[in-house]
Amino acid sequence: MPGAMRIGFDARAAFLDPHRGLGRVARSLADAMLDAAPGEVVVFVSHGACVPQTWYSRAASVVQLSRPRRGAVVFDTPCWAVTLRRIPVDVLHLPAWGVPPLVPVPTVATFHDATPFRFPSPPERWRRWRARLATRSLARATAVHAVSHHAARELGEVSRVPEDRIAVVHHGVDAVFTPAPRPVPPRHLLFVGGGDPHKNLDLLFDVLAAAPAGALPPLVVAGSAAAHPRLRSVAFAGLVRPVAAPADAELVELYRGAAALLMPSRNEGFGLPALEAMACGCPVIAAPVGALPEVCGDAAVFVDPDDRRGWLEAAATLAASAERRAALSRAGLARAATFTWARAAGALLGLYRRVARAESA
Repeated sequence: MPGAMRIGFDARAAFLDPHRGLGRVARSLADAMLDAAPGEVVVFVSHGACVPQTWYSRAASVVQLSRPRRGAVVFDTPCWAVTLRRIPVDVLHLPAWGVPPLVPVPTVATFHDATPFRFPSPPERWRRWRARLATRSLARATAVHAVSHHAARELGEVSRVPEDRIAVVHHGVDAVFTPAPRPVPPRHLLFVGGGDPHKNLDLLFDVLAAAPAGALPPLVVAGSAAAHPRLRSVAFAGLVRPVAAPADAELVELYRGAAALLMPSRNEGFGLPALEAMACGCPVIAAPVGALPEVCGDAAVFVDPDDRRGWLEAAATLAASAERRAALSRAGLARAATFTWARAAGALLGLYRRVARAESA
């Protein structure tokens, strides 16, 4: 077809980390790219991955890579050198883990945030080193996809990527995240995400411990933060319920049944749970940091990430006021409707074509 190109998309994170942000974004973006450019996308997946059948009918091909390593920036050079000689593409999108040396085609890489440079997150030194190495490796990319304007500013501060090689393309929200057909009485407060220090989950535990009896509904902690060590404390028995790896359908029900999603993070490159919550009609209380104001606009309540009393008052107010919840729900639904994966895929297709043209000029 006129103007057709072969786009390589590394979707391994969707299968290696299916319940974490990187994996969920990789899956959604791969699916949107296959819709936007059927027959043009070569999807690279991890060896032995259970690939959705619908991908095969829309992809140029689905290729299993023998090295499904999260440390791809270190180990993937020979993998890409061999694979891309056998299966050529015009441009390769690497949405996770950085850019290894000597990739033999133009590359677009995604930058999520600079948290490992600013906080002890992840807490393990070796994981922080690996994350920083991956960020610095983005200087090898032909172009960098920043997931927010905040992320683009952070990238300029911690890397040597020139501003004219950075393109901001926001994430979208999956179609499964929708409001309940009928109003659902709030059953809990909700936290979704990891337990790394910058997520500031300890603040929520402190708020629960300080709240008068009956002032707040219980807190559901969904995602890898469900393994947080403070959840083992008997002091939180009945106050906190962990949900380790919810499938999308379960996560939707958690959003729908929440008085509010709580995001007290000290940094977010995007804040996908806030967008998903708004799409489900769930009110959001967030810290005014990172990309959260950019994503939420005026559809959230913002509270300083160190203001324990402010978080207690905001959560108690939303739990008690159906009118306030309804107003925030309406604002959130309108805001979430402006973030779609189709829009993201269209913008990235334009970036791929610009990169391919510049390389061939």
